[in-house]
Amino acid sequence: MSFARRSFLQSVFGGMGLWSGMGATSRAAEDLQPFVAAFLTDTHLPGGKPEVAERVAGLIDSIQSRPAPPQLFIFGGDNVMAVDGNQTNEQTDEQFRLWNDTVMSRLKSPSVSVIGNHDIRWKDRVADKPEEYQEKARAIATYKMPSRFYRKEHGGWTFLLLDTYQHSGCELDETQWTWLKEQLQQGDSPVCVVTHAPLMSATHFLEPSTDRGKGYSIPSGWSPQGLTKFRAMFQEFPRVKLCLSGHMHTCDRVEIDQTAYVCGGAVSGNWWGKGDYLGFGPTWVELKLFPDGRWTHTLQKWS
Repeated sequence: MSFARRSFLQSVFGGMGLWSGMGATSRAAEDLQPFVAAFLTDTHLPGGKPEVAERVAGLIDSIQSRPAPPQLFIFGGDNVMAVDGNQTNEQTDEQFRLWNDTVMSRLKSPSVSVIGNHDIRWKDRVADKPEEYQEKARAIATYKMPSRFYRKEHGGWTFLLLDTYQHSGCELDETQWTWLKEQLQQGDSPVCVVTHAPLMSATHFLEPSTDRGKGYSIPSGWSPQGLTKFRAMFQEFPRVKLCLSGHMHTCDRVEIDQTAYVCGGAVSGNWWGKGDYLGFGPTWVELKLFPDGRWTHTLQKWS
C-alpha cells in the first residue's frame, strides 16, 4: 500500500472515530438538563412611587409566567433605591418594606442576594466592629440572606455570594478571603461567584468620566481591591466558571482564563429616569446553568 493511500485511509477512519466519539459526548451532554435562573441587579426600588413598584411587581410576575420559569432568582444588590445619604429611618424602613411586599412576597422560587452599596448607610455601623453595619443586618433580614456572605447549592452548582462593601472601601475583608478559599477547596461542582461590584469588567471604560485623555482613572468603588488575587485564586480552582455582578448599570461579558465575568446591567435602567443609560435600558438576565459547568446567558430588555 502506498504511503499516500495509507495516509488517506488513516485520515478517513481516524476522522470517523473522532466524529463518533464526539457524537457520543454530545449525546451525553444533551442528557444534562440545565436549570434556569433569573439574575436581577440594581432594581433601585424607590419608596413613595407606587407606579414603579407596580412595574417591578409586573416584571416579577412576567418572569415567573415564562414557559421556562426560573428555578432560582439571583439579586445582585442595590435592590432598594438608596438607604445611604440623608435617608431618615422612616424612609429607610419604607424602602425595605416595599421590597418585601413587591418582590419577596410574590416569589415562587428560592432566591439569593448580595448587598449593594446603596443597601447600607455607611455611617451607621457598630463602633467596636467597623466591618458591621446595622443596615447590613436589615438588608440581610429583608433579602432573606443567612449572613452578609454565604454559600448556596442549587441545580448542581455552588453559589458563593460575597459582601464587597466595607467601611474601609470596596473590598473583601480578611474573613471573607479565608472563607472563599475554604469554600473553593470543598467539592468539585461548578461555581458561580456573585458580587455587587464587578470583579473584572470593561463597563468602567464606557463611562466618559474615566477617560483622562492619556490614560483612564477608575474610581475605587467600582471594583473590589485585589483583582489579581481573585484571578490567582480562580486559576488555582478552575471550578469557578462564572462571576455575576451589577453596580455599573451597563452590560458586558469578559472572559479570562477559564472564568467568565458578566455584568448584568440594571432592572432600573437609568435609575427609573427617562431614556437609557449609556445605551443600556432596563435589563435582567436569563441564565441556563448545566451541571457539567456549561452555561448560557441572555440579556432580557423590558419596559
